[in-house]
Amino acid sequence: MEEPATKPLSSEEKEKLKEKLAFLKREYSKTLARLQTEVADLPACDDSINSHNLQLVSKLKNASGSCSVDVSAMWWERAGVKEPCIITACEYVVALWKPLDAQRWKKNYTWHFTEVPILQIVPVPDVGNLVCVALGNLEIREIRALLCPCDDNSEKQVLLKSGNIKAVIGLTKRRLVNCSGALGDQQVEVVTFAEDGGIKEKQFLMPPEETILTFAEVQGMEETLLGTTVMNNIIIWNLKTGQLLKNMHIDDSYHASVCHKAYSEMGLLFLVLNHPCAKDSESLENPVFQLIAVNPKTSLNVGVMLYCLPQGQAGRFLEGDVKDHFAAAVLTSGTIAIWDLLLGHCTALLPPASHQSWSFVKWSGTDSHLLAGQKDGNIFIYRYV
Repeated sequence: MEEPATKPLSSEEKEKLKEKLAFLKREYSKTLARLQTEVADLPACDDSINSHNLQLVSKLKNASGSCSVDVSAMWWERAGVKEPCIITACEYVVALWKPLDAQRWKKNYTWHFTEVPILQIVPVPDVGNLVCVALGNLEIREIRALLCPCDDNSEKQVLLKSGNIKAVIGLTKRRLVNCSGALGDQQVEVVTFAEDGGIKEKQFLMPPEETILTFAEVQGMEETLLGTTVMNNIIIWNLKTGQLLKNMHIDDSYHASVCHKAYSEMGLLFLVLNHPCAKDSESLENPVFQLIAVNPKTSLNVGVMLYCLPQGQAGRFLEGDVKDHFAAAVLTSGTIAIWDLLLGHCTALLPPASHQSWSFVKWSGTDSHLLAGQKDGNIFIYRYV
């Protein structure tokens, strides 16, 4: 699908556009200044990397030898007691680990798969004793909910969706959103779970006329969902009504961008993007992450901040996660890098452990811990301070 042709801007229109962009930058500066006062109690940072920001807490050792693919942290309840638990996924097995103490973990439950391998864990906030997983080879073919009844140790799987699934995300208020089907027959579905993990209701959002690549939640706007498309557009939905509110084209300099997180501040959207097609480079022209500001009313957008590697470090983005105002990424070099999105620079580097490169990294959903995994199945838990 080609973008419609546009008329060249007149001199008057160009001048108005410049004025709007200048206004957008001023509004961002005000917002950033306000946000920075909220973290004024953090220790001052200079341009050096503080290796002590990450403290190893514990390690989950994989005895099966199976290839590890993902990890997540969530709350799990039994006998009225909630515990922070770790969910690990290998190719055909998902395991639930419960803490014995601050440093030791015990594998309590496992869910087994035989036909289709696991691609990723899809945590759903606010849902007790349930985790979702996406299965497939190169693309998602199934989404399943995994439950473990509190009265016995039997595993339970519920097929939620099958077919050609393009993207999936878990949202607050016990919601799971997925996009499936081919262009022209695309469905964007919201599944809401009951407190016990059963399906409460299903709702369909208005589909766009282009393929969805990823979803992102909008912090500060629970009833808003954001999507990115193959046409380098940003889609905004109202989750209550299902209405497609906006389809905005972002600057072509952000081509093939993936949005990891969005924030709503003072009527503007701030998007944390990464560029999977970027080259390995220490140059400012190839940042690992990038922050842009978007005015959803006018669709105007402007670059705000680049998140690059420290001098002497190289590599491009392989996999990553964003939580609150922190971003973490596994690089092609095998190292994990962490950025403070408000301060604007890399605050920690985690080189490969035990001569094994890192494969994936996730922020814990229960605390400030960082979960880092290797292909051999070992998971390392770090406290970020």
